[in-house]
Amino acid sequence: MEKAICQYALDRVMLYLRNYGVEPSPEVCRRALTLIDECLKDADDAACDGPGAMPGGVLAMVFDRLPEAFSLPDLDLPVQRPPIRRGSIGYGPPV
Repeated sequence: MEKAICQYALDRVMLYLRNYGVEPSPEVCRRALTLIDECLKDADDAACDGPGAMPGGVLAMVFDRLPEAFSLPDLDLPVQRPPIRRGSIGYGPPV
């Protein structure tokens, strides 16, 4: 049995929030459900037609609006590259 679009979206949103460190609580769940409900109202039914169609349109809308509904902390990502410095590989005289 396939999941309903709202169940699929709620699972993804709650996992996303949990990974951000937001504790799942009844208030967080209600806010997530409200967000999903608004997106379902605004979604185009054509984006979810067909057997086994992924709810990509609804899910994209939910994740686009997620920062408006929840105040998520900024991620502290490490630097992905070393700092860029002027250098030479020795083809010319030193400057």
